[in-house]
Amino acid sequence: MALYFIHSRRWRENHDAAIKAFLGRAGTTLEAFLPDLEDHELMFSLSKHFEDGPLIPALVADAYRYFARLARDFQKPVHVWLFGRYPTYSFYKFDERAVIALYSNTSAKKELPAFEITTDCFLGRFLAADTEDLKKECRKRAPQDLEAVIRNAPP
Repeated sequence: MALYFIHSRRWRENHDAAIKAFLGRAGTTLEAFLPDLEDHELMFSLSKHFEDGPLIPALVADAYRYFARLARDFQKPVHVWLFGRYPTYSFYKFDERAVIALYSNTSAKKELPAFEITTDCFLGRFLAADTEDLKKECRKRAPQDLEAVIRNAPP
């Protein structure tokens, strides 16, 4: 499973049981791509773009702690990658399928389009290539090191 989002608190809450069931299966791993709390410019931009802007750093920190807890509780590889570029979409990849959700170009709250795709179509191949490129640009952190990132984040 590979997940790329800003914090997705509601999605994590709604799918917590399924995420834990996934990690409870043998041979599974989870990769989470999250904003880098230590990147002041990124966090400033995110806070200005979304309606819940002032809460974003705390929500991202909550996501860090959530994935660190999963790694500890399931003793499974949970790879956390911290991105420093402003995201244009989120993705949720599960085996041979994925959901891509676009972001709005404004801060106005509205329904956003999401697409369910298979990994063998054009968008699936784009997502696979983009994921590999993200791994080259992101900072990989062990789940147990995320508290230090939270502490070092600018206020």
